[in-house]
Amino acid sequence: MSHELPPKFQTESAAGITNGRRWSALPTDGDLIEWSVEAGQGRIQGPLDLGFIDGQRLSLVLQEGQQALLVQDGQLKAVYLNGAHCLEVGDGQRQIDPTCQLIFLALEEPLQLSWPRSAPLQWGAAEHQALIGSCSLRVEWPSRFFATFLQGHGNPDPGFTERLIDQMVRGLFAEILGAGDDTEDARSSSDIQEHLMRLVPADLNDDLNTCGLNCTQLAVYTLAPPIEDHETADAPELTLIPGR
Repeated sequence: MSHELPPKFQTESAAGITNGRRWSALPTDGDLIEWSVEAGQGRIQGPLDLGFIDGQRLSLVLQEGQQALLVQDGQLKAVYLNGAHCLEVGDGQRQIDPTCQLIFLALEEPLQLSWPRSAPLQWGAAEHQALIGSCSLRVEWPSRFFATFLQGHGNPDPGFTERLIDQMVRGLFAEILGAGDDTEDARSSSDIQEHLMRLVPADLNDDLNTCGLNCTQLAVYTLAPPIEDHETADAPELTLIPGR
């Protein structure tokens, strides 16, 4: 049986969502099952089925950059931000249904997408339609991120999710720089390179933000000469442009 969640369990877009409470604010009566996100176990962890603590309480501790997504029947029910949370699981009106699951986002460090000379970002057949470089992404809106990359995919696979993100970003560059097909005038290597030098994270964020992501650093160059000091490096040392 599903129950409506109280305000503190609503999604991040609701007015009542806050970070976790201080440890001193947690209830002290009764046993609490402690749970935290394990470092080094992947950017996306879970799902954790809450049925095993039916009738009990879970003390969930999330560090800075970590979030927990409460999911039931494939639908997002709540987002927990960094801090300490006491989750009461059961069939009561103000408890969390034991059929729910928790998915954890361990994104303390930005997600780094890189395109070296050996595997460039390619959007056309010409050499100047291949890019080398990198960009850094953060999850700023977990509910949007879930809806775009996790919903409907069953148990989340971090590798598959990162490939989806990489494909999406590649598509954004193709849109920004032009697909290079017969429907538009051909662009020269120097023209594209000049465009890239003016490119900043904000140019990607209009589209990325709708998916829950935010680009914080960006550095891309054409693979075609001249690439100056980056000619021999497989993963070039690039100047990163901070986000606005």
